[in-house]
Amino acid sequence: MAKSCTDMADIYKSVEHCQGQVSMPGAIEKAYFIKKAKIAKWPKLPFAEATDIDKVAVYDGDFALAADAKFHRIDLMPNEMEPESEQVGAYGSYHFNNKATLPIPGTAEKATGTIAMMNNDDVIIVIFQRDGKARIIGDLGFHTNVKPAQKWGKSSNDANQTSIEASCESLVPLPFYPGKLVTDDGEISGATGQLISPAAAGVPGG
Repeated sequence: MAKSCTDMADIYKSVEHCQGQVSMPGAIEKAYFIKKAKIAKWPKLPFAEATDIDKVAVYDGDFALAADAKFHRIDLMPNEMEPESEQVGAYGSYHFNNKATLPIPGTAEKATGTIAMMNNDDVIIVIFQRDGKARIIGDLGFHTNVKPAQKWGKSSNDANQTSIEASCESLVPLPFYPGKLVTDDGEISGATGQLISPAAAGVPGG
């Protein structure tokens, strides 16, 4: 028997905001990235299979990486990044385009080399809310578009910076990732943004 639309699960709940509750804008001044090709297995994004509205846009599980692969850190300029999600597509296939511009201080060799290599690559970028919760720009089914740039500035009062404008389509707005991140710095919690265990001495980041 065909399933009726009225048989579909309804997981909507009230979206509450308590007086005195604070939701701080902006993002923490760091991000992590990895080549998409270095991800051996993706965590699951529940979306329509979720049974709780709180889990619709939250990855379940960890990124499994190729041998010796790690997420790499990018230090960012403070109070300059403004992540966004906007609806794209057509009726019946609406989804989201998630984007942020990562502002990197300076135009030195490492920053310049990084954007040169990213220019035609496919990467996953992890950014963090003020409360430390990780959000993902990147998707198993979509390419991450990057548009890097550099500004030298003219006078001592101008900005000298590298920027990476990154965007990727997804079924949900900037999905949450509470799992583990294996990085050059060590293992980081995507739920808090805090270091769980530092990298071993003698290895990159250790």
